[in-house]
Amino acid sequence: MDLFFSTIIRSIKYGFQNFGRNIFLSIATTSIMVLTLFGLGFFMVINQISSDALSGIQDRVDISVYLKEGLEESQVNDFISYVKSIEGVRETNLITKEMALEKFKETYKDNPSIIQSLQVLDENPLPVTLTIKAESSDFYQSINDTLLASEYKESTIQETDYQKSTSKEIIDRLNNVIRVTRNVGISVIVVLATIAVLITYNTIRLTLYSYRQEIEIMRLVGASDSQIKGPFFVEGVLFGVFGTFISFLILFVVVLLISQTITSFISGAQSPSEYVLNKSFLIIGIQLVVGIILGVGSSLIAINRYLKV
Repeated sequence: MDLFFSTIIRSIKYGFQNFGRNIFLSIATTSIMVLTLFGLGFFMVINQISSDALSGIQDRVDISVYLKEGLEESQVNDFISYVKSIEGVRETNLITKEMALEKFKETYKDNPSIIQSLQVLDENPLPVTLTIKAESSDFYQSINDTLLASEYKESTIQETDYQKSTSKEIIDRLNNVIRVTRNVGISVIVVLATIAVLITYNTIRLTLYSYRQEIEIMRLVGASDSQIKGPFFVEGVLFGVFGTFISFLILFVVVLLISQTITSFISGAQSPSEYVLNKSFLIIGIQLVVGIILGVGSSLIAINRYLKV
């Protein structure tokens, strides 16, 4: 047990020594690690911002189903029950002809000519309307298709406004932007992670070369595999640890600078800086795990290739 702890302490000591001995290479490697982990953290923030933006738009979007004239109350209730059973439907709201008329008057209260033209008519021309909100924007198209393919299409539904609504176009565009942003973000992180692995690999390789005489002496005096390899694993861990905390600090500063602009642009969205603070342990944890995996993984590849013990 004493040997085990002494090996760990020695590995940590010489791991820091290796890190400082090749300081310029260590700084370069840590910088790439910082970029990679910053990209990962920023991707998490962007993902949250895009989700908030989509949720904000989604709360203002619905499908309006205009019902045919002369339907009995039981028919309307039966149709509402059917709509609620459709996958993805979160909420329904029935707007009667009277409610629709009041809403119409409120909307066009500053346009007397439209109100007067409505008064000329003998009866209320506005149909009974059922508005439908979905659990997420992905369900709107399928809900609309299900309604138009149902038995109620001929007996109950006059028409739906989804295909004509600008909301569909807005949601489709936003979904496409989010999809492209996520794909680009993942691609950039993968590229940066690959570069970080290659640079860390080369840094460990050069460290091994500079310590070749010390390693040879350790072999001759009977040092164990863990005693020889330990410091290089620790060095890989240090790249991940330093990269994590530096990248999180930069991420917080950047998010703090853009937070007010994002919040004012996306109404009702959670402040990015608030999100980073609330999720700081999660973000740091993910960055730390990824950083250590990249650092230790690179070290392991270099050690197995260049250090034969």
